[in-house]
Amino acid sequence: MKKIILFLLCSINLFAYRVENIRGKEIVIYPSRVLVSEFLELKDDGVKDQITYDGISKNIDISSIKLIGGDLKGVELEKEDNSNSILKNYLGKVIRAEKNGKIYDMVLLDYKENIVGKDTKTGEIYILNQPDIKLTGTYMENKNKMVMDVGGLQEKINLSYITQGINVNITHRLDIDKMKLETWGRIYNNTGKDLKDIGVKIISELSNSRSYMTKTLMAESVSIGESNDRIEYKLKKRIDLKKNSEKNIKLDSKKISLTEKYVYWTREYSKNPTRVVELENTSDTTIPMGRVYVWDREDFVGDSNIGFIPNGEKYSLKLNKTFDVIVDKKIKNSYSLGNNLVKKEIEINVKNRSDKEVNLEINYDQLPEIWTKLISQEKYEKVSNRIVKFKLNMGENSNKKIIFSYIEKKK
Repeated sequence: MKKIILFLLCSINLFAYRVENIRGKEIVIYPSRVLVSEFLELKDDGVKDQITYDGISKNIDISSIKLIGGDLKGVELEKEDNSNSILKNYLGKVIRAEKNGKIYDMVLLDYKENIVGKDTKTGEIYILNQPDIKLTGTYMENKNKMVMDVGGLQEKINLSYITQGINVNITHRLDIDKMKLETWGRIYNNTGKDLKDIGVKIISELSNSRSYMTKTLMAESVSIGESNDRIEYKLKKRIDLKKNSEKNIKLDSKKISLTEKYVYWTREYSKNPTRVVELENTSDTTIPMGRVYVWDREDFVGDSNIGFIPNGEKYSLKLNKTFDVIVDKKIKNSYSLGNNLVKKEIEINVKNRSDKEVNLEINYDQLPEIWTKLISQEKYEKVSNRIVKFKLNMGENSNKKIIFSYIEKKK
């Protein structure tokens, strides 16, 4: 007798399991959890009203279990582990432990409640809960068995629960010269198991998302559904994920609008302005939050974090400093007018040594608390009581000079 089971798993990572005849596995990866569904064939083992799941994840939270297609009466998680009797002989010796895809080579100090060891290279002390252990060619993998007492089983059973083992990192590549933004998803499989022929959906969302009407479109290899603070990428092709590995998958590619400028603050010690790229999302879909790596032709020019950028909104990226533009400032004159009044004359010299035009913003942020009568040969914008901004369009290989004065009132 055979029954078909649909398992839905919800977590920050995927569990480690051993089940035969898996088909139709689907995973939905959220920022802090993963929803997995899979169809399994369950053979009748002769135990009435009981389902046994061998090799269930050792990180499962059994209080999160939900069963559809039967009446769940109780759950018991059994740890199959005879490691204590073996580890006793390895106290003070080097062992290798593996936890969440990370490998630890360490001297074993304790094993009773947790595995405690001292790193063989750094001397750092690690306390690991139920890691997998390798001892001189013998691999000790902790296994759990879940036994569910059920009643009224139907042909299809739906089981959901929280565990660990898989996650995703959203990144972007911005090509300034092509005005193109690519979105990538790097999937990490730390389950300790190979995952074959799985369907994948990736969800990027704010931690406190709001409800919006959603829209859907089709990309070349990904279907996309979105709201202002949530976007879904569904891969059209099923993929394989090897254990303890990562796979980088292109999720989206879109044209964007860019405005480039250079910004300088006079309090800075450096004489070189910062390159700033203002990105405007002119596409129909939201750009998800993530790390963006910026390239200008063949040169890597910087990276930054971005938040969600809905259609029509802008986001400024601070990149590298440019050494082709030099800003030199100085107090040209300073003299007393009496009655605690001091007149100061400021000179700012700018050199553009590059072979392209540069839009430059100079923020003079060294004004005193009380001042009056600022006179300048260049147009300026008063940003605040202590800051004025000058906007310059510098031609290639050009020089420009700003001279302005103001009267400071001393307290």
